[in-house]
Amino acid sequence: MTAGLLNFLVERYDVLRRKLSHRLGSVELAEDVLHDTYVKLSVRAPAGPVHSPQSFLLRTAVNIAIDRIRADRLELSGEEVDELLMTDEKAIDPAVAVEARIDLEAVARAMELLPPLRRQLLFASRVEGIPQKELAQRYAISLRRVEREIHLAHEFCVEQMRGPRKD
Repeated sequence: MTAGLLNFLVERYDVLRRKLSHRLGSVELAEDVLHDTYVKLSVRAPAGPVHSPQSFLLRTAVNIAIDRIRADRLELSGEEVDELLMTDEKAIDPAVAVEARIDLEAVARAMELLPPLRRQLLFASRVEGIPQKELAQRYAISLRRVEREIHLAHEFCVEQMRGPRKD
């Protein structure tokens, strides 16, 4: 399984780099986390079966990027939750890319505070683009609950990124 993922990463490197560059706002960061992903997979196999190699590799790379940004202790503004959580093929302006990279840490912090199921559903839906119907089947819960959990998770992240209210 690991050899197949590593081959997939090598064969589709350019596509993965482009998608990560778009999400992270930096070609250099995308290349670094793809390298780290390769190294990580070379040392440790995934815990379970991988149904979508591209989604798995992108998710792993984004998680590594979040860890890297967290280690750098960047200050965050919280302006672009939707931009970070949505998979999008539009070109990003360099200034927006810098803000998005910084906001990525804010989203990561907010998501850490979510209950595990809510966090997993939000990530799978918004970042990996997995349809909600598929998530309902995967987690053996109703479609209505999936929709509600994702909505609550999104609202929580937005609220966390806005910071304390000054009433």
